[in-house]
Amino acid sequence: MDIRQLGYFVRVVEFGSFSRAATYLHVAQPALSRQVQNLEVELKERLLIRNGRGVKTTEAGERLLEHARTILDLVGRVYEDMENARTGKAGTVTIGMPGTLSAAISAALIRRLRNELPDANVHVLHGRSTQLQEWLLAGRLDMAVLYDAPSSPMLEIHDLVTEKLYLFSGPGDPAAGIPATLEEIANLPVIIASRPNRVREIVEGELARTGQKLNVLFEIDAVEAMFDLVHSGVGYTVATRRARRTMGASNEVAIRPIIGPELEIKVQIVLRTRRLNNRLHDAAFRILRDLSLDLLKPEPATSSHHPHAPTKRAAEHSATG
Repeated sequence: MDIRQLGYFVRVVEFGSFSRAATYLHVAQPALSRQVQNLEVELKERLLIRNGRGVKTTEAGERLLEHARTILDLVGRVYEDMENARTGKAGTVTIGMPGTLSAAISAALIRRLRNELPDANVHVLHGRSTQLQEWLLAGRLDMAVLYDAPSSPMLEIHDLVTEKLYLFSGPGDPAAGIPATLEEIANLPVIIASRPNRVREIVEGELARTGQKLNVLFEIDAVEAMFDLVHSGVGYTVATRRARRTMGASNEVAIRPIIGPELEIKVQIVLRTRRLNNRLHDAAFRILRDLSLDLLKPEPATSSHHPHAPTKRAAEHSATG
C-alpha cells in the first residue's frame, strides 16, 4: 500500500466512476483499476462494487476511505508545514464549530484571516461538539470552538465565554419572562436534541440530582425545526439565546430564565495538546480567540416587559446571519 494507491482509491470513490477518476488523474483507466485491485488483494477485502451507474464502496471500502483521507491529509500537512517553517503564513488552517456559533463568528473570522493571513487556505467545518472533538483528535481539525469540552490530557482548552440556558415556549405563553424552575421544566413536554448533546446533558444532569427526568416529547437535532415546533406551540425547548437568534425574527418565541439553579454552558477554543509547532496555526488561534471574545460577549437579559423582543445586537446578528 502506498500514498498513490490511496489517492487513486479516494478519487474513484469521490467521482463514483473509474473512467471519470482516470480522466481527472490523467492516468489510463486499466492502470487505475489495477492499482485499486492491488489494494483489494493486499487488504484481502473487496473495496468497491461496480454497478450500472459506476461504483460504490463496500463496508470495508468505507472504512478504508476514512483512513485514506486522514493519511492523505496528514501527508499534505507535512508539505505545508515545511513551507510554513519558511514563511509562517502559507498553508491550511481548518477550524470547526457548531452551527449556532458559526452564524455569529465565521463570516467575520474568514474576513479577518483573509486580511491578516492572505496566503493561508482557510476551511471552516460545522458539526456537533462531540463530532468536532472527534475530528480534532483525528487531526482533521487544527482547532475548534466547542461547548463544554471534556477535560482530557489530549486536549488544550481555552475558555472564552459562559452562556446561560433559557426555557423557550410559544409566543402566547402567559408565563413569558417569569423564571422557570427545574421542577417545572421536568413536567413540560420538551423538544430537544438527541444524545450526545451538551445542553441536554446539562439539563438531565441537574434534574437527576433531584430524582427527576426530562419529559422528552421529540428528539430533533435541527435547531431550525426545533424552534419552529416551539413557535407552533407543540412543546418547549432549552437552549441559549444565541441558538434562538440564528433563526431570525420570523418565528417569535417566548423566553424564560431558568433558576434553582441557573444553567450555564461554556464556549471554548480547543486544540490538541500534541501538535506540530506551526506559526500559521498560532496566528490563526490568536485571531480566532480575539474575535470570539469580541463577538460572543454575553448580552444583558431581555426586558421583562418585552420577553421575546430581540435586542439591537440580536437583530443585527439575525440580519447578517
